[in-house]
Amino acid sequence: MKTRADILKYAKSLIGFTNYKMGAKHYNYNNDVNKPKLLDCSGFVVWAYKMAGFNVPDGTYHQWNNSYKVSAKELKIGDIGIKESGGLGMYNHIGIYAGNGYWIHCNYSRNGVTLEKTDMFKFYRRFRNVVFADNSPARKEEIEVIEKGKYIIDGKSIEMNRIMKDNMQYVKLQDLVKAGVLKAEWDNKTKITKIIK
Repeated sequence: MKTRADILKYAKSLIGFTNYKMGAKHYNYNNDVNKPKLLDCSGFVVWAYKMAGFNVPDGTYHQWNNSYKVSAKELKIGDIGIKESGGLGMYNHIGIYAGNGYWIHCNYSRNGVTLEKTDMFKFYRRFRNVVFADNSPARKEEIEVIEKGKYIIDGKSIEMNRIMKDNMQYVKLQDLVKAGVLKAEWDNKTKITKIIK
């Protein structure tokens, strides 16, 4: 049985590859079913679930009617967010929750699949017919997102990659060394890193 992480893995595989086109699905516009070049928002959701082994309906109206409400506290990776109530509206939109406030969606404004923090999805939903192997309510959802961040160290602005995970922010030791913030030596014999200030 597939997991919530599988949905996210497939969804993320289209970042920087797939472009937005209204009405585009994995089976039309000469798309490669395994990696479609063109999708709309609901088609993107259908494709990610299909690749993980689940059949969900197409179109925000049907996706709304075949899902049920979940609260922000109950929201898990793989759940869906819909912009307009009832799945109706000319400019409705749908995305997949990626954890830690991030959503992955195929959108017109960015012309493709993006992973970002956004508050555009007002209604949190979960498909009725989908049961994940990791559907336990006790499971802690995790996602690791790497993004550029600016840090002020000794009055100097430094840009480094930051890792966002479990509502915490991390930077790599190597990045601190590269930025000249500290020195570190790796002892291959003892397998210990010595940090020198």
